[in-house]
Amino acid sequence: MTNDVRRNLILCVASSVLFVGCGNSLPFPGLTAEEVFALGLQAMEQEDWREAARSFEYVLVSPGFSRPQEARLLLAEAQFADEHYIESRSQFERVVQRWPADTVAVRAALGVCRSLAALSPIPERDQSYTRQARFVCRSVAADFAGLLVGLEASQLADSMTVKLAKQDYDTGIHYLKRNLWDSALLYFEEVATEFPQTEWAPWALYQMIETFSKIGYERDAETTRVLLLDAYPDSEPAGLLEDGDP
Repeated sequence: MTNDVRRNLILCVASSVLFVGCGNSLPFPGLTAEEVFALGLQAMEQEDWREAARSFEYVLVSPGFSRPQEARLLLAEAQFADEHYIESRSQFERVVQRWPADTVAVRAALGVCRSLAALSPIPERDQSYTRQARFVCRSVAADFAGLLVGLEASQLADSMTVKLAKQDYDTGIHYLKRNLWDSALLYFEEVATEFPQTEWAPWALYQMIETFSKIGYERDAETTRVLLLDAYPDSEPAGLLEDGDP
């Protein structure tokens, strides 16, 4: 291999992020980075998320582009809109880490929260993303309390809390149906103590009363009955207790 051939091969590989393929033309021939950025904005308006992402990826590797923080944020938002949540989370995090004092960091922080919340699966599956989303969204809500960003983050954190509570409640029911009383009680107690603001907390207490009664722990059943009626007097489970059930 001659030196000229070797040099051309190296240049081809090194430029692969900017070229459609070796021997082919640039993806945006004759356009400056600013013009490609404008194309990305237009694609965003048209909800052409893949084209928008392609444009912003191009300008981010273009030498001398003056607004990398905006391009990175918009790339993340295009990926999020295209339901590529793992990728969008990564890009949002890069914005927060590289430009923490810039105004884009506020939108990016919410973007991390939203991406994790979007990754949260149905309650029957592993809830690692749900727990991460709850933690991150709570932090964003606290950092931007009083702003719309903080309000949305707080709402997402609450929805993650409800999902975690439901999973624990469903797990308790699973054990209850199999007469595994101790395991059921552990999960119901977890719901009542860790997620007291959710709709599942009074139901967990209700199930604890039923479980205690089944295994003959009448004192514990009565204590839990009083707690349910005092803490959630207007809840449906409290209404069932007042009607004599269980």
